[in-house]
Amino acid sequence: MSQHRSPAPTMTGENTATFEPQLTIQSRLDDLSLVWSWVETLADLYSIPAEVQFAIQLCLEEALSNIIRHGYGGQPNHAININCSRAGANDLAFILEDHAPPFDPLEYSAIDESPVPASIDQLQVGGQGIRLLRKFAGGLAYQRLPGGNRLTINVTIRT
Repeated sequence: MSQHRSPAPTMTGENTATFEPQLTIQSRLDDLSLVWSWVETLADLYSIPAEVQFAIQLCLEEALSNIIRHGYGGQPNHAININCSRAGANDLAFILEDHAPPFDPLEYSAIDESPVPASIDQLQVGGQGIRLLRKFAGGLAYQRLPGGNRLTINVTIRT
């Protein structure tokens, strides 16, 4: 099976002003390393401050690892597409699409019911991804697709 990895942004359309960075990874945790370099390229392109770059990387890593671990049950070689586009003058939208079973993280309330740890020492490993997404993303939207899921993560890159 051929693998498509495009860690560098790609141009779409005839006009180069229509610049839509995108990345396709496979459902392997090792592929998450591609996301870091891709986000670094976006940070250079959009002059994203370091703390916002960290928030973007954290949100993408959490969402993607959930798709890989839970959506695909750790099965490799399922494509996950990530697109980045402007969502206003100061915002970027990261759109993740997969073909895993339906899962709407916006309806997941178990994390809301668990107590917030008083310190980092009390933080449990695992189960924090949705909480981190809600904390660091400027906005989240979910859409069920005919053959998968679409999660949009909005991030404000400048105030």
